[in-house]
Amino acid sequence: MNAMTIAHMTGILTSAIQAADRLELDALKSPALADMDLDRIRDIKRDCSTCINLLNLLDQFGRERR
Repeated sequence: MNAMTIAHMTGILTSAIQAADRLELDALKSPALADMDLDRIRDIKRDCSTCINLLNLLDQFGRERR
């Protein structure tokens, strides 16, 4: 994996987190959404953040090997 690919994937995941942030704000304003929906949105944000952290570690490891 090259650095540009990692940066691209990180950017996509960051966009997903931003979209989930907007969904979370909308969900908090809407009484029709259940707590379960908020939990799912927060799970998505947490999973994306975990992936970003792993990609950063992979990128760092790749740079150290060079």
